[in-house]
Amino acid sequence: MMKQGKLMMSGALVTLLTFGLVGVPVAGHAATSKAVTYGQLTNNNAHRLAAIRQATRQEILKQTKSKSSRVKAVYKVGLPYHMNKKGKLTTKGLRVSLQKNSFKLKNVTVPYKDLKGKIRNRYLPKKQRTKSVKTSKLVALTFDDGPDKTLTPRLLKTLKKYKVHATFFEVGQSVSRYPQISRAVLAGGNELGNHSWNHSDFNAIGTAKTKAQIIRTNQAIYKATGTLPQYVRPPYGNITAAEGRAIEQPIVRWSVDSRDWAYLNKQKDINSVMHATRGGSIVLMHDIHSQSVAAVPTIIKRLKAKGYKLVTVSQLLNYQALPGLQYFGAHDYRTAGK
Repeated sequence: MMKQGKLMMSGALVTLLTFGLVGVPVAGHAATSKAVTYGQLTNNNAHRLAAIRQATRQEILKQTKSKSSRVKAVYKVGLPYHMNKKGKLTTKGLRVSLQKNSFKLKNVTVPYKDLKGKIRNRYLPKKQRTKSVKTSKLVALTFDDGPDKTLTPRLLKTLKKYKVHATFFEVGQSVSRYPQISRAVLAGGNELGNHSWNHSDFNAIGTAKTKAQIIRTNQAIYKATGTLPQYVRPPYGNITAAEGRAIEQPIVRWSVDSRDWAYLNKQKDINSVMHATRGGSIVLMHDIHSQSVAAVPTIIKRLKAKGYKLVTVSQLLNYQALPGLQYFGAHDYRTAGK
């Protein structure tokens, strides 16, 4: 955006407020807002509109300083589903109108930083716009089934030692048991994702129970950390298209399966990961097996020696993951259930 400028005309001082491409006001000048349809914001992309709803739920909880008992209620708030409906671009973010709800809010403003990669770049301040990222030397390590009271803290120490970050897909019942460990995961600069309540096979339990498992786990993570997780990883990688639509969170799969759960052997874990990992890979491991956690230091050192940078899933996907889609690697995604 251009900065505020001043121009002398006919002896009078005229203050010019300049705007970006779509009339988003300069920060600090709250008097102006611009109405825009969700079709314009998303280029008529239903996945992007679902991402706006996801970010709006987070903001409702934050703005109302809600306790975890209110997480289920936020999924009942009427949010935009039609492309011809309008939001308003303001100095602070996108103002979303809400249907009558138990939070007693008529609207909520979602900050632009939470809409990066979710709405078109032209509607974002320049510092929040996504830019192309080279992923040929990026790898995301991910760990499932925790938190474990002993092994997860040990792994966090390893990540801190080598100054790398990872993404943890946690089981809700374990988060409830060890909330302090989930907080430590985030405190270390890592990401938390949802891995169901008790590791049920979504394909076997159906859409309604799948959604209930996801919301229950989101509630546990929110209670532990004060934030909803962005991603879901379905146990066994099983998810239907209907479940993907119902969840309204990006689905993260993997391109490298370490099979550490089968080996339970440190050296085999190392060999498996090193053999299959390429630039843009999402690596699947588990932080509930001692052999897996023991393998991580060597894996990190060898990947770094090959010139790879270890990043979170969000960094690998350039903050552009959308609900209803499942991501296998940096440039490998498809509709959930396919």
